[in-house]
Amino acid sequence: MTGGPRLNGGESMRLSGMLVALAAVLLTSGCGGAVGVVDSQRVLNESVKALRYQRQLDDREKQMAAELAALAPQVSRAELAARRARLLTELTQMRRDLEIELNQDLYKVAGRVAQQDGLRIVLVKTPTLRGGRDVTQQVIDQLK
Repeated sequence: MTGGPRLNGGESMRLSGMLVALAAVLLTSGCGGAVGVVDSQRVLNESVKALRYQRQLDDREKQMAAELAALAPQVSRAELAARRARLLTELTQMRRDLEIELNQDLYKVAGRVAQQDGLRIVLVKTPTLRGGRDVTQQVIDQLK
């Protein structure tokens, strides 16, 4: 092995301990770049825009159910099944379009919050995420 001087076991452990302590100080003092976190489930459950989109989907689904119920006595089972399939496809596309729009808005707002708060990065919260500053409420407030 080439290179500089080698550390014995005790020196290596002390150096490792110092590096861990330094990393902890840097992370807790805000040096090394702050990380923001957005809880996407809270955004879906609490943001005005997400709730408005969900209400649009719910309303359309109710309209479709009423339409199918009105058609049921007038058309054959095959026609009704075909109509149901078309309506489900329409609802799926509507849901997909609204999700895309919401995600685009979410990314824009998260970027704006990151700039406003001097955050290096904003991550989507997962159950295993540790650390970072939760900026979900700011994103929800600005996502209108």
